Amino acid sequence: MTSTYPVIAPVVEGHGEEKALRGLLQRLVPHLREGAYAHIQPAYRLPRDQMLKPEPLAKALTIVTARQPPPTAVLVLLDADDDCAVDLATQVHRLAQNSHANTPLIAVVAVREFEAWFLAGARGLAGHMGLPHDLAPPPNPESIRGAKEWLSDRMPAGSTYQPPAHQPSLVQHFDLDAARHAAPSFDKLCREVVRFLD
Repeated sequence: MTSTYPVIAPVVEGHGEEKALRGLLQRLVPHLREGAYAHIQPAYRLPRDQMLKPEPLAKALTIVTARQPPPTAVLVLLDADDDCAVDLATQVHRLAQNSHANTPLIAVVAVREFEAWFLAGARGLAGHMGLPHDLAPPPNPESIRGAKEWLSDRMPAGSTYQPPAHQPSLVQHFDLDAARHAAPSFDKLCREVVRFLD
């Protein structure tokens, strides 16, 4: 069964991103291309250390490419933490090519962490989930080591940021255009998604 529209199969490292990335892509596709639609399959979770090993990554790709409708692209998303995002993306691409050379694959590495994108688009989160109504993004959000802590520090007393609980909601509200401008790794995601919509 071949789809007449793009089908994206996400592979993610964290429990929060399992729901969050799917929701983000469903919001992002029509934002990037008015009227566009892509079928976003449920995310497959693969811990970061396993993404960087040949056999676990190959197994994950085999599983997601066997789904129906078959994906037109696989999107692998992971956090750079303290590593070089470009090197990590290249490593994932190389491993994927060795086992699934015919699978179109997007490897996006969030500089530092996924939450850096929330910081870049923080104005859209103002007043949401107890965050301040005057919430403003920090300068150079991708340079911050501890974006989760940055969010926790701005939540009401007694509340802490929890990725599985907060990510799926925050992806619906952060400012996409501001994030694209201030976070180059988010811009990379946008550019790669557009490539599969054209």
